[in-house]
Amino acid sequence: MNNQVLTYGRVLIPLVLHVLFFQHASFASGWWYVGLHLLGLLLMPLQSSPLLLLAVAAGFGCAVDMATLEGGLFMSSAVFMAMAMPAINRLLAPREGYEVTDQPTVSAMGVQWFAIRCLLLLAVHHLWMFGLEAGRWDLIPRAIGKAFTSSILSTGLFLLVLLLTRRQRTTR
Repeated sequence: MNNQVLTYGRVLIPLVLHVLFFQHASFASGWWYVGLHLLGLLLMPLQSSPLLLLAVAAGFGCAVDMATLEGGLFMSSAVFMAMAMPAINRLLAPREGYEVTDQPTVSAMGVQWFAIRCLLLLAVHHLWMFGLEAGRWDLIPRAIGKAFTSSILSTGLFLLVLLLTRRQRTTR
């Protein structure tokens, strides 16, 4: 199958699943937000331009905002995560840099690299989202707790999804 189609499918399928099934999913009394559309943003190619990342993140956030009738909360937090993505990618880059063909998946980059990148980017996203959602200074400690709890649990879920859907390489 065409590699370009696989890349777009990996990015769009989590968004569609989130909008159709998980748009109002909140677990553990609101302490775990399952933002499945964020997996699509995390799977954007490493060589994507920052402008493309911002545009895709804005589109994803806008789609989720329209589905949940929010006032731009998801769009602003997705764009904030996309702004942090190039810096975190540079921070986690190998000494030689990334290859043109490197994909940000568990099978391509390893479990440890993906888990650290996912945890950092989800923490940025969730801190912004829960901080805006709190709206008052006395609720900020609770928002920080929710953000880190949700980031850790979502990283585990995303790792599980990618490990279960990973294609095994056949050797002859």
